[in-house]
Amino acid sequence: MAQVPDEALRTLVDSASTAMKMFGEADSGPWRFTRCWLRLVAFDQHGRRPADLSAALADFDMLPADLPGRCKLAQILVNAILRSGRFTAHLDRAVALSEIAAADPHPLPEAELGAAVVRSTALARAVADSAPGVTPRGALAEVEGLARVVGDRQPYAQMVDNARVGLAVVVSGLEGGPASMARSSADMEHALQVMAGLMSGNPRGTARIAALKSFSEVYAAVARGDLPAVWTALDRAEEVASSLPADDAVRSAVRAIRIQVDALWETANPAPAGAAPRGSDPVDPELRARLAALRALAEQPGLTPHERARHLHVLGVAQLRHGFHSRGLLDAAISDLRAALDLVPGDDAQRVLYLTSLGTAYLRRVEKLARRADLVEAVRLLEQGRELAGSNQHQQWTQLSSLLAHGYRMAGDKPRGREVALAGLRGHAWNVLLTGGISDADAAARNAAGDALDVARWCLADGDPGSAALALDAGRALILYAATETRDLGARLADAGRAGLAARWRDAVAGTEPELVPGELRREVIAALAGIGITEDGTTTAAPDAATTRLLAPPDLDEMRAALTALGADMIVYLMPGDEKSGAVVMVPRAEPPSWFPLATLSKQGRAGFDAFLTATTAGSRASRVAVAGSWSATAGTARKTLDDVCDWAWTAAIGPLLERCPQPADGRAPRLVLIPMGELARIPWHAARRRTDRGLRYAIEDALFSYSPSARLLCDLAWRPPVPLSDSGLVVGDPDTAGAAADLPAARAEALAVRERFYPRARYVGRTPDGVAADGGVGTRADLLGWLADEHAGTMLHLACHGVVRPGRAGADTSYLLLAGGERMSAEEIVRVAPARSIALAVLAACGSGVCGRADDEAFSLSTTLLANTASAVVGAQWSVPDAATSVLMYMFHHYLRREGLAPADALRAAQRWMISDAQRVPAEMPAALRAAVDRTTAADPVGWAAFVHFGR
Repeated sequence: MAQVPDEALRTLVDSASTAMKMFGEADSGPWRFTRCWLRLVAFDQHGRRPADLSAALADFDMLPADLPGRCKLAQILVNAILRSGRFTAHLDRAVALSEIAAADPHPLPEAELGAAVVRSTALARAVADSAPGVTPRGALAEVEGLARVVGDRQPYAQMVDNARVGLAVVVSGLEGGPASMARSSADMEHALQVMAGLMSGNPRGTARIAALKSFSEVYAAVARGDLPAVWTALDRAEEVASSLPADDAVRSAVRAIRIQVDALWETANPAPAGAAPRGSDPVDPELRARLAALRALAEQPGLTPHERARHLHVLGVAQLRHGFHSRGLLDAAISDLRAALDLVPGDDAQRVLYLTSLGTAYLRRVEKLARRADLVEAVRLLEQGRELAGSNQHQQWTQLSSLLAHGYRMAGDKPRGREVALAGLRGHAWNVLLTGGISDADAAARNAAGDALDVARWCLADGDPGSAALALDAGRALILYAATETRDLGARLADAGRAGLAARWRDAVAGTEPELVPGELRREVIAALAGIGITEDGTTTAAPDAATTRLLAPPDLDEMRAALTALGADMIVYLMPGDEKSGAVVMVPRAEPPSWFPLATLSKQGRAGFDAFLTATTAGSRASRVAVAGSWSATAGTARKTLDDVCDWAWTAAIGPLLERCPQPADGRAPRLVLIPMGELARIPWHAARRRTDRGLRYAIEDALFSYSPSARLLCDLAWRPPVPLSDSGLVVGDPDTAGAAADLPAARAEALAVRERFYPRARYVGRTPDGVAADGGVGTRADLLGWLADEHAGTMLHLACHGVVRPGRAGADTSYLLLAGGERMSAEEIVRVAPARSIALAVLAACGSGVCGRADDEAFSLSTTLLANTASAVVGAQWSVPDAATSVLMYMFHHYLRREGLAPADALRAAQRWMISDAQRVPAEMPAALRAAVDRTTAADPVGWAAFVHFGR
């Protein structure tokens, strides 16, 4: 209706009050109705004042029950309460009003929508409050029906969805397993906040929600492998739940979770090698009590077959943990897992999981007793499970394939075992693609990388280095995809124009675990994310790497060789770490068969000291506002010996043996090698490996050209990208004023300005000039960098002479970032999120730590690889914090060889690094005086000043 002035409404309300007094209480109904309605108009049109709503409710309570229009007025009041911002506080009133409104044979247009919100919220509160006659599953089903009634009409749809999500959390906590409670922390937090809001002023309900929150944290910590957090959250859940009645469902669930987590944690974390397993004695009282508690859960009366099967499965898996040390427990595990399998029908979504667990138990008994019949049964069960899974799109595909491959190898069929193991790795691609959030994708990718190493070791043991290379790159490809994909699943589907499909997936996983989502929907989501076709029967028409998610799968050997030819390189070299096992080098030459050799010293012990060096130099890069060279030396002086030791070790551990086996090109040039170090081996400066000769130290760069790549998949993609010419324009950033966040870099300013003036005269220069004055082109803000990235006509060269910071972290947090003007940050994660698809010929990141990763296990993720995977053809970046003066000289010489000598980026970096270690340096005549002075202060053979820089890409 039209806006009515507040003063006019007050006058009308006063008039209605006067009329009520005039006609007396017996005839006041119509006038009270009018006053109630006027107060609702005032509430809606003038700030939704609580006093207006309270007064309207008081008037309504005094209306005769048979007054015409009362039902419609109740509908208007319900919607006013929904808009009041205090809906949950007035929920009881809203429920009573909805019941009155329901009697109207001709309701107002939005009455049904308001009633749906009220009913949904009331059901959620009833479940949270453990109200009699209301079950979580039944309430969730009713709310899902109400959500279909409301559709996408707002704000009703969001309010119903809040109740639905909250109920789904409760169902997950009471009925689901660890995966359902450990799903996206943001989704879980939102849902629990919704439920907590419904329980305002209700101590029991508040305690129940707090307990649910704590044991969702338990499962999230289990998924992360964070043992201290597991026990902390579990203790908190038990403390909160202790205030609830003994028979409360949430208190019982917390008690059951304590039993299950104790058992499952020991299952997933065996005792250290050589130590007697905890509870290995089958009569150990602690173990017996724990298993008895699990069996009591499985045998409790009133369970559905599905619930009993789930408890039997948990019991069986717990017994399996100790079965290798106790024949009785192993037999009991097989019996209980068999019983769980027998309880579920052939088309049950859990059947694949139960077949997998039972097959695993039989394999364990084969290892213990070497009985052929057990091996036959294990293979039969695992083959049945794999057939039921259907394809590598199934959640259990990879685990099933790995176990089945192990069974085939035990049976002596090693070729079939390798084939199945390699096929199993493809299942990881779908799991990474379907993860709901960034952290989940990282975890899935790390699991894939670990499995890939295991499969690669099998292949090497069987003398098949070609298959080992494919396995290794399968893990590398998934890490890189997870590292460069920063959108959650819903955002990815929305960006693909499939918001409706995103809603269907969200609804499907709300009350169950992702692996139990119907296969048809799972395949439809996969097809949408991967950009591939899907047939009428729901079958995807191509592999996940066939379209928009090409980074998900490795190239074959022929594509690797073709890429090497296109890039002018001679060999891809995978460096496999050795922990308890020996390390290895796997070589894929351009024109010869793949080969490999073991490296016993490629172990953690050999590289352990390097972390101390990285810590020391990183601390130096964040020194207070003093001369950088001095602060770096003061901080890192004691670490120089460590770097020297690492360079010596790198030669004996890998590079020396590698170059001995590396074919020499017929034209006499140095071999051109592309290194793909696995795991933390990516942190080692392999190109700076060195040996002592009669003429002194000789570094690896004197014998070969080294480039690096996160994966062969990315290397191949770079080879097929159209070449991007290097222009004389671009963006140069020179030591922006970080407002005290980091030390000044005076030599970096001289370097950056000299690079711009000597080699890229049309480039834009931002930051500070050598005398500390702000540059005419800008002060070097995030906006400057983002604006350049967005302008495809602004040149193809990017040179960043500024601070880069690396902080250990997890996915979803900014862990590697540039430090810009005013202390602003530009992170690798942000570049992925906002950088457009823009062609860059060369990105030079003369920033501390621009090439090293800050995430705990995701060595593929750094500022360098971010640009490489998204926009740049070639990147030069630093692996650790570097001294200002030496870096500036190296960077100037790099651009000198690139622009004046016409060398490619990899060759130019090698030439500049060889110039740095030369005893007979020839300083270019055009080098500015400030940099000439830095040359005089630089120790030529010191690897600290040059070994940090590596080349990626073309």
